[in-house]
Amino acid sequence: MSTRIQSGPSPNVAVTPTAARTTAPPARPFQQVMKASADAIVNGAEAAVTRLPGGAVLAAAMRPSPDFGGTASSPVGPSSSLETTGVPGADVTGVGGQPPSIERVLDQNADQNLYFLGLQERISQENRAFTAVSNVLKARHETVKNAIGNIR
Repeated sequence: MSTRIQSGPSPNVAVTPTAARTTAPPARPFQQVMKASADAIVNGAEAAVTRLPGGAVLAAAMRPSPDFGGTASSPVGPSSSLETTGVPGADVTGVGGQPPSIERVLDQNADQNLYFLGLQERISQENRAFTAVSNVLKARHETVKNAIGNIR
């Protein structure tokens, strides 16, 4: 008994030399396309984030600082105010344009956390109310459906 594999029919594969490219080279290299796509996503995210409570701070955090090789400017201009976010304590500008103290930032974070906890509780209450109404309507539907089925 042999464990050798017998050679079978040829696979009909022929080796040919590489042909010249028949299509034109791309106008934009793949790396440029990917960079443009990434920039579009970041710009869209920045635009969306500025509409959220506390979003101006998040939008500023999305862009790298010039110290780390980033060339993008801050999404918040020097004359704009962060107070338009609608979240208590969202203004993080310091006195005279200086960076705020750590205590002030911590207080603002605590205010924002309380605001978002209250918002989360209101959404949870609304969810419970809709769930209760949905369950009542489902029970009513099933009762009517069973009654109609019993009549037939």
